[in-house]
Parts: sequence; C-alpha cells; structure tokens
Amino acid sequence: MAFPPRVLESWSSTTDKFFGEGFVLTGNVTEFLDPIFSSGVTLATVSSQLAAHLVIRKLKGDTIDWNKEYTEQMMQGINTFRSYVMAWYDGTLDTIFFSEKQDNAIKNKICSVLAGYVWDTTNLYVKDHSTALQKLARLIELEKKYSTKEE
Repeated sequence: MAFPPRVLESWSSTTDKFFGEGFVLTGNVTEFLDPIFSSGVTLATVSSQLAAHLVIRKLKGDTIDWNKEYTEQMMQGINTFRSYVMAWYDGTLDTIFFSEKQDNAIKNKICSVLAGYVWDTTNLYVKDHSTALQKLARLIELEKKYSTKEE
C-alpha cells in the first residue's frame, strides 16, 4: 500500500529541571538536539564530568548552587549547539561552508565549535553563537552580490 511521504520535524527534547534532591541529569537527558554534529557525545562527557565534580563537593559538605554551577554551564553549551543545528537547517552553514572566499581563522573557530568546544567563550562563534553565524553568512552574501555587480 502506497502512502504519501511523511516529514518528521522537531527532533529535540528538553527538560526544565536538570537537578533535584538526590539526582542530577546528564547527557542527552538534559537536552536532545537533532544529532548533526555528534554533540550528544560531548554533552554527555562534559555534563557527566561537571556533575561528578559537583556531587563530590556536595558529599564533602559543600553548598552547591546547582542553577549557577550546573544548569547555567550546561545551557551555555546546549544553546551553542542549538544555534549550529538551526544554522544547519536554515542554510546558514551552507552559505558559510561553500563560500568562495574562506578565512582560515574563522574556519578554525567554527570547526572548533563543531568539534564540541561549545564552552570556550573566548571563541566569538561560541560567545555570540546566536548571531555570529548569521552575520557572517550575511556578509558573505553581500560580498558575493557586490562582487558579481562589479564584474
């Protein structure tokens, strides 16, 4: 029996609580994004390491601000990953990846993010993840538009 093609969208899931009395969520349990860049492996590794260090401190009697020391840290990486996943789907990354002019310094910064370094806020493409890719793609489009007019 034939049927029309189906589209599956919104392959993401999140929770509003990363921790609670006696538990802390790690890896893709905190946020699952469409697995474009193997972000799940990095998220699992980083979140587990951070959670383990905080649990050890808690067991030693330290007071832990789970929102600040865990959730905010994890959301930095999650939101950066999300920006790149969305840029993949909306074509922004295609514009950047297939640009005729490639700046090696910018390429290295973007590759660093795609390799999982989403907590390195010294990298502009992490620090300003929500706008940096769109600005770069727009600049590429403008350069292409005006260089074509000059020819």
